[in-house]
Amino acid sequence: MINYSFIIPHHNTPDLLQRLIDSIPQREDIEIIVVDDNSDEDKKANITRPDVKTIFIDKEHTRGAGHARNVGIEAATGKWLLFADADDFYCPNFISILDEYKDDDIEMLIYSIESVNGETLSQDRYFRVSSHRKFVLNYDGSEEASNNLLFLAFGPWRKMLLTDYVKSYGFQFEEIPKDNDHLFSLLTSYFCKKWKVDKRSVYTLTYTEGSITFSKLTKTKCLAHFNVLRRRAKLYSYMGHPEWNWKCGRGRFFQSCLWYSYKRFKKNRAVGLKCFYYYFTNIISIEKGSNYYIELIESIKKRVDK
Repeated sequence: MINYSFIIPHHNTPDLLQRLIDSIPQREDIEIIVVDDNSDEDKKANITRPDVKTIFIDKEHTRGAGHARNVGIEAATGKWLLFADADDFYCPNFISILDEYKDDDIEMLIYSIESVNGETLSQDRYFRVSSHRKFVLNYDGSEEASNNLLFLAFGPWRKMLLTDYVKSYGFQFEEIPKDNDHLFSLLTSYFCKKWKVDKRSVYTLTYTEGSITFSKLTKTKCLAHFNVLRRRAKLYSYMGHPEWNWKCGRGRFFQSCLWYSYKRFKKNRAVGLKCFYYYFTNIISIEKGSNYYIELIESIKKRVDK
């Protein structure tokens, strides 16, 4: 029986991918699914371990990390799903932590994560990680602490999910160039009825200049981010907590995109002005699609309640 399916989207970083694979123990109850998203010929995934299955996506069908993760979910046969980025790696002996929960009657396990500089491997206080770590370490079972963990921290690598739960609800990643994991994170948290928290670190995220998170802002990425901001703000209001939008550092409800543009302007005026321009020239389409998350949640409710 396969207990764990590790899903890894990969593009042009074979050495880092090998480091990640080496951090995962080779056991009969583990499968590793590498989805190579149109890597260059000399940089394609080439892992020889028997527990690694590699799926290659060609140029014609490439749609980014979100699509690659969805392909991995479809191929997974394990009881539990774990998502990793190819430039990250797992903490030593992490599997012993997961083994404590593999037979529990839960749908999701949330754990702590570490962050290091991708080049020096020195400890790093990257915001996404420090925010999540704070929520995990401060978790006391209260409603506020639960909401912080479930709805104000993002990243698929911060939790282990029951495969049947994900597949039966049809949860998928958005196939967009930026923030493709936010909807998946929100959906899996919104519908989850049984979950646990472990305050020990399982995963190490690396911070590297030049990765998609820190790469040059383009119009496509900017508009994708604006759409996520507005849809998430609408969802928070729908759930009765519009203040969450402010708490997760994304601005007030009606000002998410403006707040983001202003923060970019403070760091770099030219980039900030571009953000303002992209928002105001596309505001109608952004607002038209702002209820997408709500509509999706309502459609899932109708299907699963039948």
